[in-house]
Amino acid sequence: MSWFFIALWAPFLLACANHNDKFLLSRYLKQKSIGSIVILSSLLSGVAIPIVLFIQPDVYDVNFVQGTALVATGMSSVFAAVCYLYALDIDEASFVTPLYQTVPIFAYFLGYFILSETITLAQGLGSFVIIVGALALSFELGRRGIRFKRNVVALMLGACFLSAVNGVIFKLIAVDKGFWVSLFWGLVGQTMTGLTFLVCVPSYRRDFLDLFKQSKVGAVGLIALSKTLFSVSEAVTLYATLLAPVALVLLANSFQPLFVFAFGIVLTLSFPRVAKESIGRMKMLQKGVGICLMLVGGYLISR
Repeated sequence: MSWFFIALWAPFLLACANHNDKFLLSRYLKQKSIGSIVILSSLLSGVAIPIVLFIQPDVYDVNFVQGTALVATGMSSVFAAVCYLYALDIDEASFVTPLYQTVPIFAYFLGYFILSETITLAQGLGSFVIIVGALALSFELGRRGIRFKRNVVALMLGACFLSAVNGVIFKLIAVDKGFWVSLFWGLVGQTMTGLTFLVCVPSYRRDFLDLFKQSKVGAVGLIALSKTLFSVSEAVTLYATLLAPVALVLLANSFQPLFVFAFGIVLTLSFPRVAKESIGRMKMLQKGVGICLMLVGGYLISR
């Protein structure tokens, strides 16, 4: 199977998680309870640690520098999630997710200087087309012109930079030490970050404890579902980086807005209480153009 079709599972799962997170924030956690999601999802990474250890017992075959770098990638993924959740709390998923398409830009430069990776002319052209398509989806058009949401963009650029660093450092070490070993230490970093937030950030700790005091079983279940979707998506992406340049693999996530928009339309028409997507004529035209460009770009980079 081509690396592209393997990597394509990641944006599909992320789109499911995006709508799940938006529903969680709007219905169950209306009082800015980002901390409860961050801590619980980070601690759930600890559940996967013994599973990985069972699959690959020889996870300690890393030196101090490699282990520290891998733990740092796990920590960076949590901080990237924090930026994403704050952005998602400000705006709808169909605006936030296209901004993830800046990840390949960061990854290209990092991969070029750290991993000496290059891409073909067709792949470069496809990358450009996908980014243009993603940008076409990311602007909010209204009567007052184009809206530029500074806070959302700043948060998502931070999330994208951390995601790119995570992918490049993971590949740098995983090529030598293996996928499961590298994944194990990343999970350790995520769990450590969750524990640190629980102990050292009072507002996050209150959010986390209130989640259980108020017996929000539905919220806990939705957080666990998002964590599972994000974890599987991240594992698929990291595995795909071992088969192709990091920038190209991360560029496959450009299809995330397509899935988010498609799911949004289905949910809006079938379950309007769960999600509400703008389906006006101009909005549909804007997103249709963006999606078509992304499909063309995807064909070019998968060749």
